[in-house]
Amino acid sequence: MRLQKAFTALIPGLALLGVTMMSPALATEGKPGGTLRLLANAAAGTADPHINYTLQYFQINYVLYDGLVTYKKAGDKTGFEVVADLAESLPQVENGGKTYVFKLRKGIKFADGSDVTTKDVVASFQRIFKISGPTAGTFYKGIVGADACLKAPATCTLDGGLSVDDAAGTITFNLVQPDAEFLQKLAVPHASILPASAPLKDAGTDPILGTGPYMIASYDPNKLMKIVRNPHFKEWSKEAQPAGYPDEIDYEFGLTDEAAVTAVENGQADWMFDPPPSDRLTELGTKYAKQVTVHPLTAMWYAPMNTNLAPFN
Repeated sequence: MRLQKAFTALIPGLALLGVTMMSPALATEGKPGGTLRLLANAAAGTADPHINYTLQYFQINYVLYDGLVTYKKAGDKTGFEVVADLAESLPQVENGGKTYVFKLRKGIKFADGSDVTTKDVVASFQRIFKISGPTAGTFYKGIVGADACLKAPATCTLDGGLSVDDAAGTITFNLVQPDAEFLQKLAVPHASILPASAPLKDAGTDPILGTGPYMIASYDPNKLMKIVRNPHFKEWSKEAQPAGYPDEIDYEFGLTDEAAVTAVENGQADWMFDPPPSDRLTELGTKYAKQVTVHPLTAMWYAPMNTNLAPFN
């Protein structure tokens, strides 16, 4: 079934710089139902949200998982705003900007029907260090106790840096020093809250349960990621995690850029991740102008230089 939804981006505000092409069906008013058909040259590696560091799967992970906070789901500049997600509200900030107190929402469940608890929050942040996640030593090293976790990941406790009050449902982070970007760091998929039982290793192609409106049913990096509805999801915040329109999402891998453009043109797919070939841009910008969008890149390109070597020393 062709999807009847205007698909702008799965994570507005973290979109790729370049040209994205979508099918005519995606340029219409949104209606529930159907299958969203996505294309990419190749899969982007592990399905583990605490490890995968690619835009390609960040987009997907935002509809599979939730953190205490997230970026607002909006197709305009308000998509850069951080809003409460699994937390009831944005945190109370104390101690000169070094203490953040969140209160966990009640009634939210993982895709197997189990309740999300403060225990899961603690275990998730410990897991980031225990599996040596790529942002453990950058985004989250400012949490008290992170230094010990970086030195001995297997025994990470974040003692003094992360505590909970089960009765009150609160989670408290203590930082070594104020961090004006701490909320933004909590809003990315690497800070997703997973079940406390999540494996303490890269999950690879075995998906971990999440709390979002969708869940991975199967993942073959050589062919397809099949995403279906999470039967236990109930929308708690349209800004943070809207229920979404499609019943299923098929993310197919392996087509060339040329083949992907043709598939979208012919209505065989709805959207392509990779930029179209440069020799097709004139055609797409004229014949299919309403189906092409250009997104800003919210990151920095840089050229690292070793200052220990000539001529930079």
